[in-house]
Amino acid sequence: MPAYALTPATWPWLLRHELRLAWRHVGGKARFWFLVIGGGLLWLALHLAAWGILKGWAIAGEAGVQVPPMATIIFGVITWFVMSMMLSQAIMLSVKALFERGDFDLLLASPMSARTVFMVRGLGIAASTLLFYLLLFAPLAHVGLFLGHAHLLAIYPALISLALLVSSMGMLLTLTLVRMMGARRARVVAQLIGAAVGAIMFILSQAQAVLGSNARAMISATIKRWIETDGPLAPDSVIWFPFRAMLGEWLPLLVIVAIGAGGFWLVVNLTYQRFLSGTQESVTGTAKIKPASAVSGGMKFRSGLMRNVLVKEWKLIARDPNLIAQTLLQILYLLPLFFLLFRKSDVSTLVVPSSVMLSCTLAGSLAWLTIAAEDAPELVGVAPVSLAHIRGLKALAAVIPVWLLVSPILFYLLATNIIHALVFLLCIIGGTLTVGLMHTWYPRKGDRKNMKKRGQGNVLVNLAELLSALGWAGMAFALLTIPWFAPLGLFLAAIGPLFAWFTGAARRDQILLA
Repeated sequence: MPAYALTPATWPWLLRHELRLAWRHVGGKARFWFLVIGGGLLWLALHLAAWGILKGWAIAGEAGVQVPPMATIIFGVITWFVMSMMLSQAIMLSVKALFERGDFDLLLASPMSARTVFMVRGLGIAASTLLFYLLLFAPLAHVGLFLGHAHLLAIYPALISLALLVSSMGMLLTLTLVRMMGARRARVVAQLIGAAVGAIMFILSQAQAVLGSNARAMISATIKRWIETDGPLAPDSVIWFPFRAMLGEWLPLLVIVAIGAGGFWLVVNLTYQRFLSGTQESVTGTAKIKPASAVSGGMKFRSGLMRNVLVKEWKLIARDPNLIAQTLLQILYLLPLFFLLFRKSDVSTLVVPSSVMLSCTLAGSLAWLTIAAEDAPELVGVAPVSLAHIRGLKALAAVIPVWLLVSPILFYLLATNIIHALVFLLCIIGGTLTVGLMHTWYPRKGDRKNMKKRGQGNVLVNLAELLSALGWAGMAFALLTIPWFAPLGLFLAAIGPLFAWFTGAARRDQILLA
């Protein structure tokens, strides 16, 4: 056995396997040189940026740390933002580790204990969560070492501890949901929470524009009072310990390391039995067989092709937790636009095109699900109905939910500015139908389980879809501001459907797509 080989059935050996799988997910050998060269150039640029940031930072005091009070608050908020993004990623990875890997029946049948398997899976989640942020902030530690800021090497233990902390929180939340509502429902809720955490900072960033002047003044006064000395947000408050730990302050660093490592150890040792029972539920399944009437929700088929196709597609979307979680983020981005428009009607020239762009993106995702990710294309192909007609109805099933979602904006504009309402209606209908027609005229094969990879494939088709969405959003903005530029937006909007029509002629009559 080589000297560097690890003993089989031990936690380091299993951890190496976890890291190997994570590397394959990133790209593995197929993208090795691309990642090495591209990542190396990016890392060099980050080191140069770190040099520019740190070269003028004077060393003062015994601890070698001198940061203005307001800078501590600003960078402390950024650190909490990073932690929220790490938590969102940890939740999504925990769901994948517990429900989607499908290898626990093999691992739990091995000589390794369930606690070891759970610990290694948690370390794998922590490593995947840590990698990007370590690559982002490590240059500060490296450059700081040569510029007399050796205390910045604390970035390493601080980030590792934070990754362990958020990973344990993600696993604990997932397992708690399993115990409360079962594996199937917990999977849905955990994915929704992960998507919501990822978008919450964007929503909070729009609060300044959404709130009125009185509310902003009150919040500003409260925050100013809190950041004063002895306030809950003062520069020396424990709330900023994560950032101060990365600066090398010994007390915050010790606290963060203790909380991160200790929290991870507690979660592993106190919940691995819950992990085992939740895994067995997800693998073996505990759902009871329901009568056909219960499965169908009491729906009976009626005459009318359109009704049956629409209801069928909507039921399939509603039953899939992955699709709900993956499209929720796009819906959350619409919420600040709603509040911003209802608060300030004079910003409709920005809200309207932004809503058009987001609506086209969401309609494209749903159209891909209904047309490309059809689970039974053979059955649809042999139906006594035109295949083009069926795909058209599927595209309609994708755009109707989007229309309902943005209808509050339309109703508000109808009551405040009829011209803006008509422009919004024209561009929403035109943009979503254009995207739907592109999927009808250039049908593609897809798998609803891999919705995140729908952008991988024909680059030209994806680019044409993006240009069409940008064209309709640009035309909405031009019609509200400079109407003479509207034809340019219409030209961009027409690129997508024209490209799909002429290049997809050979695919439109195919039942089974390549």
